[in-house]
Amino acid sequence: MVWIAVMGLLLIWPDVALATTWYPVAEVSQGKQQQLVDLDSIEPLGMGQVRVASIYIDRRSGKAEQTRYITDYDCPKRWFRDVRYNGETNHTAWLPVDPDPLNAATMEYVCSLLAS
Repeated sequence: MVWIAVMGLLLIWPDVALATTWYPVAEVSQGKQQQLVDLDSIEPLGMGQVRVASIYIDRRSGKAEQTRYITDYDCPKRWFRDVRYNGETNHTAWLPVDPDPLNAATMEYVCSLLAS
Protein backbone atom coordinates (compact mmCIF):
# COMPACT_ATOMS: atom_id res chain seq x y z
CA MET A 1 0.00 0.00 0.00
CA VAL A 2 2.81 2.43 0.89
CA TRP A 3 4.61 1.57 -2.35
CA ILE A 4 1.47 2.46 -4.32
CA ALA A 5 1.25 5.82 -2.52
CA VAL A 6 4.89 6.61 -3.27
CA MET A 7 4.51 5.65 -6.93
CA GLY A 8 1.37 7.77 -7.15
CA LEU A 9 3.32 10.71 -5.77
CA LEU A 10 5.98 10.28 -8.42
CA LEU A 11 3.39 10.41 -11.18
CA ILE A 12 1.41 13.33 -9.75
CA TRP A 13 4.31 15.33 -8.34
CA PRO A 14 7.46 14.71 -10.46
CA ASP A 15 9.89 16.73 -8.31
CA VAL A 16 9.31 14.18 -5.53
CA ALA A 17 11.46 11.90 -7.65
CA LEU A 18 14.43 14.12 -6.77
CA ALA A 19 14.40 12.55 -3.32
CA THR A 20 16.01 9.18 -3.26
CA THR A 21 14.60 7.75 -0.05
CA TRP A 22 11.03 8.57 0.97
CA TYR A 23 10.04 6.77 4.15
CA PRO A 24 6.53 6.64 5.68
CA VAL A 25 6.71 7.62 9.35
CA ALA A 26 3.05 7.84 10.36
CA GLU A 27 -0.55 7.54 9.30
CA VAL A 28 -3.89 8.28 10.94
CA SER A 29 -7.57 8.09 9.97
CA GLN A 30 -7.15 4.51 8.76
CA GLY A 31 -4.43 5.56 6.34
CA LYS A 32 -6.29 8.54 4.92
CA GLN A 33 -3.63 10.90 6.30
CA GLN A 34 0.03 10.02 5.97
CA GLN A 35 3.43 11.62 6.52
CA LEU A 36 6.60 10.63 4.62
CA VAL A 37 10.11 11.97 5.16
CA ASP A 38 13.02 12.19 2.76
CA LEU A 39 15.74 10.32 4.63
CA ASP A 40 18.40 11.94 2.45
CA SER A 41 17.29 15.42 3.54
CA ILE A 42 17.81 14.96 7.29
CA GLU A 43 20.24 17.65 8.39
CA PRO A 44 21.43 18.07 12.00
CA LEU A 45 21.43 21.78 12.92
CA GLY A 46 23.18 21.45 16.30
CA MET A 47 21.92 21.80 19.87
CA GLY A 48 19.37 19.00 19.41
CA GLN A 49 17.77 20.55 16.32
CA VAL A 50 17.25 18.86 12.96
CA ARG A 51 15.81 19.85 9.55
CA VAL A 52 13.94 17.45 7.27
CA ALA A 53 11.85 17.47 4.09
CA SER A 54 8.49 15.74 4.30
CA ILE A 55 5.26 15.21 2.43
CA TYR A 56 1.83 15.16 4.04
CA ILE A 57 -0.81 13.21 2.09
CA ASP A 58 -4.51 13.79 2.84
CA ARG A 59 -7.04 11.42 1.25
CA ARG A 60 -10.04 12.32 3.44
CA SER A 61 -11.84 14.05 0.57
CA GLY A 62 -11.42 10.97 -1.64
CA LYS A 63 -8.68 12.67 -3.67
CA ALA A 64 -5.04 12.53 -2.59
CA GLU A 65 -3.79 16.02 -1.78
CA GLN A 66 -0.09 16.50 -1.03
CA THR A 67 1.65 19.22 0.91
CA ARG A 68 5.43 19.43 0.93
CA TYR A 69 7.34 20.83 3.90
CA ILE A 70 10.82 21.54 5.10
CA THR A 71 10.61 21.57 8.87
CA ASP A 72 12.99 22.29 11.74
CA TYR A 73 12.52 20.27 14.93
CA ASP A 74 13.90 21.13 18.36
CA CYS A 75 14.09 17.61 19.80
CA PRO A 76 14.65 18.41 23.51
CA LYS A 77 11.90 21.06 23.62
CA ARG A 78 9.50 19.13 21.29
CA TRP A 79 8.96 22.20 19.11
CA PHE A 80 8.77 22.59 15.34
CA ARG A 81 8.71 25.34 12.74
CA ASP A 82 7.97 25.05 9.05
CA VAL A 83 10.78 26.64 7.01
CA ARG A 84 9.21 25.96 3.60
CA TYR A 85 5.64 25.08 2.71
CA ASN A 86 4.89 23.87 -0.84
CA GLY A 87 8.06 25.55 -2.08
CA GLU A 88 7.37 28.92 -0.47
CA THR A 89 9.57 30.28 2.30
CA ASN A 90 7.68 30.26 5.56
CA HIS A 91 8.63 32.06 8.76
CA THR A 92 6.51 30.13 11.24
CA ALA A 93 7.37 30.67 14.90
CA TRP A 94 8.35 27.67 17.02
CA LEU A 95 5.22 25.73 18.03
CA PRO A 96 4.63 22.65 20.23
CA VAL A 97 4.57 19.45 18.20
CA ASP A 98 2.36 17.36 20.50
CA PRO A 99 -1.13 18.46 19.32
CA ASP A 100 -0.39 17.04 15.84
CA PRO A 101 0.13 13.22 15.86
CA LEU A 102 1.68 13.07 12.34
CA ASN A 103 4.08 15.90 13.07
CA ALA A 104 4.93 14.40 16.48
CA ALA A 105 5.67 11.02 14.88
CA THR A 106 7.88 12.70 12.27
CA MET A 107 9.79 14.56 14.97
CA GLU A 108 10.23 11.42 17.07
CA TYR A 109 11.55 9.51 14.07
CA VAL A 110 14.08 12.10 12.87
CA CYS A 111 15.16 12.92 16.44
CA SER A 112 15.77 9.22 17.13
CA LEU A 113 18.08 9.15 14.10
CA LEU A 114 19.87 12.23 15.38
CA ALA A 115 20.43 10.53 18.76
CA SER A 116 21.86 7.36 17.14
